[in-house]
Amino acid sequence: MRITVKLIGGLAHRFGAGEREQEVPPGTTAGDLLAALGISDPRTVITTRNGWGIAPEEEVAEGDRILVSPPFSGG
Repeated sequence: MRITVKLIGGLAHRFGAGEREQEVPPGTTAGDLLAALGISDPRTVITTRNGWGIAPEEEVAEGDRILVSPPFSGG
């Protein structure tokens, strides 16, 4: 399956790319994807799928756009 992964802020610098397409096997979860990126604790980032929050145990699907961002605050 092909998905798009977009990394925000310091994560883009850490991994050397802000956005890339990635091939993943069927059954891949958001947590699996984070682990493949070297993010061992999903609680340390905000992860969305197609603009909606996604839990680590949820599977990604063909064509999904996954955004991974460090936590932020503001007002």
